[in-house]
Amino acid sequence: MIKRYIAEKEMLVKDFLLEKGFTENISKELKNGNGQILVNDQSVENWYQIKPNDLVEIVLPTSNQGENIISTKHDFEILYEDSYILIINKENNLASIPTRNHYANSLSNYVMSYYKRKGIRANIHCIGRLDYATSGIIMFAKNPYIADVIKKQQIDKKYILEVEGLISVDEGIITNGIKKDPTSIIKRIVTDEFINSKTSFEVLDRTNDTTLVMATLHTGKTHQLRLHFANLGFPIIGDELYGTPTTDQILHLHSAHLEFTHPVTGEIVSINSRPKWEK
Repeated sequence: MIKRYIAEKEMLVKDFLLEKGFTENISKELKNGNGQILVNDQSVENWYQIKPNDLVEIVLPTSNQGENIISTKHDFEILYEDSYILIINKENNLASIPTRNHYANSLSNYVMSYYKRKGIRANIHCIGRLDYATSGIIMFAKNPYIADVIKKQQIDKKYILEVEGLISVDEGIITNGIKKDPTSIIKRIVTDEFINSKTSFEVLDRTNDTTLVMATLHTGKTHQLRLHFANLGFPIIGDELYGTPTTDQILHLHSAHLEFTHPVTGEIVSINSRPKWEK
């Protein structure tokens, strides 16, 4: 991938990179020879002096495929793909990235196999991974520069979830503190010591004893939605950590909407998905 600019003022290449938002890691890769900096078709170092109207081209570092991620062939549903981004509809009960218990059978393992079979030279750059039990939209960048740009911007995320009980209000905002549970390596707890999480929601439907909700994350704390609704007395159906397990072992929590500005085209990308468990 190549980024092209016309310089507007005199400055060193290293300062130009900083001004254009290239991270320290990207600049370090360029300095070490992974990628290239061209000024008026001449390869230069980061202390080269750029002048106004110079053509500056940044050949971004190649994303080498990590040997620590095993390639495992497995089908998955692609919702969107271009040269820079891959967006997938993740299944329930599937780890987003390799873990000790899911070293070779996470979604990242499947994506690595997909890249290799398609001849795509890309590493795994997961943007906003989903919990093992959560289904729905998840995004991967195909190179570290794209990942950095997307992570810096505001991403609109909405989730569909079904809770036990009837929520009486049609919409609301939940704010509280979330911290690690000292008695567990997985669970989190709600605290009144501080506020570090915010969720807004609207009710989509009600049945005899459940409520279907669309929730928007304004912060991204671990287990935020699961804790927020459980703390209100409306645990998400199938939540083994904060509610009651179900026989089908399906958590009724689904990443349903993702919207962001494309880092290359500048266009708005809007992706939607409905959960398989929805009645």
